[in-house]
Amino acid sequence: MSAVPRRIRLDLAYDGTGYAGWQVQPGRPTIQGSLEEALARLQGGAAVRVRGAGRTDAGVHARGQVADAQVALAIEDAGITHALRAILPAAIRVLTVRTVDDGFHARHDAIAKTYAYYVDRSAAGDPFLARFSLHERRRLDLDALDEALALLPGRRDWSGFASSPCVVADRVRTMSAARRVSIRPTLDALAFTADGFLTHMVRNLVGSLLEIGVGRAAPPRILEVLASGDRRLAGATAPAHGLTLERVDYGVTMRAP
Repeated sequence: MSAVPRRIRLDLAYDGTGYAGWQVQPGRPTIQGSLEEALARLQGGAAVRVRGAGRTDAGVHARGQVADAQVALAIEDAGITHALRAILPAAIRVLTVRTVDDGFHARHDAIAKTYAYYVDRSAAGDPFLARFSLHERRRLDLDALDEALALLPGRRDWSGFASSPCVVADRVRTMSAARRVSIRPTLDALAFTADGFLTHMVRNLVGSLLEIGVGRAAPPRILEVLASGDRRLAGATAPAHGLTLERVDYGVTMRAP
């Protein structure tokens, strides 16, 4: 294969613990920065711009992040995959690389993203989950939690669950699914699928859901926050390390995990 410029799609998984998030930040380790440095190395130092489907925050993980970049490499997609696995740190794994139409845009073409927030309800806390889940010591009313989750799907203004760094004017998004997935008796994933998310939206939702779960608020509190748009009525922002970007969809339907 000649080194004719082509656009590639990269499907990624990463442990975000040691990173300042997805987006490049001067002097700080980021996922985007690591990918751009690795691809530039493959191109003999020529700069590469990588675009991600979701700009995950510091400490947030991904199991199904998608990115794209234009490269000029005389190796097949599989060769790029293997080379990136050798160059990148162990915390960032390239799952697949494939050549795509030059018009593909990882963020703009996405129709839905699914995030999951993991809650470890074991008595002592599982040390093998500590980097990827919130250890919730309080007893949770799972029925109340499920009732609140059922109120979330729909096309709504999510201002009440956006944090102050959110600068977008249009805060209307469509959430197609919100549910609790029981992974094992003391481990749950709170999964959310939507056509877009605001800054800290999922973590703020989780904070409110946990308040409902421990009995400090009733499930209708979710609707009060949505109706008022008042962030002060919502719960605290849940820690970043419990959150994982599970999947990005580019098909015609939005699916829950």
